[in-house]
Amino acid sequence: MRYPLASWSLAAPLLAYAALLWWRPVAFLLVLPCVLPAWDLGLWTGWMMVGESDFFVLTTIAVLLIRAPPALSDLVPRGLPGAVLLVFVASWSIATIAGLASPLGAPPSDNAFLRPDNALRLAKGLAEALALLPFFRQRERSHGDAVAWFGWGMALGIAAVTVIVLAERALFTSILDFTGDYRVSGPFSSMRVGGGHIGAYYSLALPMALCLVRLRSRWLGAGLLLLTYLLGGYGLAVTFARTAYAAGAIGAGVAGVGWLCASRPAGGRATWGIVTLCAVPLLLVMAALALAASDTGMRNRFAASAADLVTRESNWQAGLAVRDSGMLADLFGMGLGTYQRAMLMRSPVNRPSDIVVRQDGEGPYVSMRVETPFFLGQKITVPAAGTLHFTVRARSADDGATLNALLCDKVLLYSDNCRGIGIPLKSKDTWQTAAIDLPVAGLGRGWGWFHRLVELSVFGSPAGHHIDLRDVRLVDDAGQTAVANGGFTHGLDRWIFTDDNHVSWRMLNEYLMLWFETGGVGVLAFLALSGAAMAGGMRAAGQGAVTGAAVAGSVASFLISGLFDNVLEAPRLATLFFLVCLCGQMLWDRRSATND
Repeated sequence: MRYPLASWSLAAPLLAYAALLWWRPVAFLLVLPCVLPAWDLGLWTGWMMVGESDFFVLTTIAVLLIRAPPALSDLVPRGLPGAVLLVFVASWSIATIAGLASPLGAPPSDNAFLRPDNALRLAKGLAEALALLPFFRQRERSHGDAVAWFGWGMALGIAAVTVIVLAERALFTSILDFTGDYRVSGPFSSMRVGGGHIGAYYSLALPMALCLVRLRSRWLGAGLLLLTYLLGGYGLAVTFARTAYAAGAIGAGVAGVGWLCASRPAGGRATWGIVTLCAVPLLLVMAALALAASDTGMRNRFAASAADLVTRESNWQAGLAVRDSGMLADLFGMGLGTYQRAMLMRSPVNRPSDIVVRQDGEGPYVSMRVETPFFLGQKITVPAAGTLHFTVRARSADDGATLNALLCDKVLLYSDNCRGIGIPLKSKDTWQTAAIDLPVAGLGRGWGWFHRLVELSVFGSPAGHHIDLRDVRLVDDAGQTAVANGGFTHGLDRWIFTDDNHVSWRMLNEYLMLWFETGGVGVLAFLALSGAAMAGGMRAAGQGAVTGAAVAGSVASFLISGLFDNVLEAPRLATLFFLVCLCGQMLWDRRSATND
């Protein structure tokens, strides 16, 4: 496996992190909750199965096994939490094996969603959380502060993600403009086919920031908490996601109630000062959401809720229509990662597009089956002035196919300031060379190194056509090449596909998606895991641990996020959620609140 970008850009941070871990093993509880959401170069690498954060997780495990190995007692929780976790892991393992071994056929593909190993991509979130669990338990056993450190890391992650969000909005709209419909994607390249991953992240992370009150300096903790909620509230607001708004508000409310319980003196009542302090997180989140909801763009989204519900109901019906019937599927599902293949092979609607790298006597080429608004793009660097000269060889076995090439300012979901042309493929099933000039004036606006991202996108039209591409070139006036891997000799490295037809790739409900892929056992096991984590958090809050309130609010918000989206489809987000659940399980056996 070859890293598509400069090797030092990944190796240097990993070496620095390894040195930090060797010096202070507890640092992983700060670094990982920040790296998991914020460090994602998938827009540039094109990778889907593996990301930069996976290397940080592996580095953590390798260094800590040598530097501070856990005890045998740290490997598996005991009692009820251990039993619940064992059942969930068993159901997830069965679903993973079923997904890998599924007889559901699909053509060979380089689209990770349409391959059997998509099961491994989805299982990765739980696997990484389980691999990290012994080190969490070791720190909690020896110092009693693992959950607090993890919460501090989540607060750091909120700040990092919001900096990226602020940069995106500064470049593509305006930091304080809430009237438009520009929805940020931030560092979540997993939103390439839609999804509310960034909104689910904010609603998951914000309650965990309550752990900041455990800092030794209460004034410092209060100040950092206020700053974190201001940043996170803003980030959540500019997702313009209705479900994320509800999840954020409910999560903050649950955390606030838990904080109130944790702040009550033994056998007495909470003071008005404590009650007021407990209301601060909820009030900050609600204020940010109310500000966003009061403007035109969000009012329009609320007005469209009824129509969007009809779309979701149609999506749910189409997904359930291709599901296997019978006791085995009802109990254990069809397997992780099988939904998209089932839609491709069985559904007359919402069939996903596909892409595959093939070989012939001339070398590799890309073949695209176009069912939806499906784009193959690459982030490029454009010169300050002049023209980029685009050439490509293309063909189609279908009549009436057109290859389109666009050069646009684009992060992930929205294109702006585009220029390009459609190229009719007139010679059926024959390679033809197309060449167009694309002026760069106005592209990549910004200030110095801080500028808009620019993407070259190619796509086919109309739907129902196959298009093959090879020898993609983009050269400036000085003869410098702007496109990497244009010959596809390294597969789809540096290329990223996006799709505007989001309902082709998921059921827009986490629980229906779990029912489809993991069956009734999987759904019940997931709810049991989440319920045990919330119960452990509230139990600890009742004993005076504010960390318990944070965990309970975080889990509650994530459960709400799943009502109208498949939030576990993003492995990094799944890893964070499962780590929060494991924190709740660790708090279940908390004997006292002396460390809070």
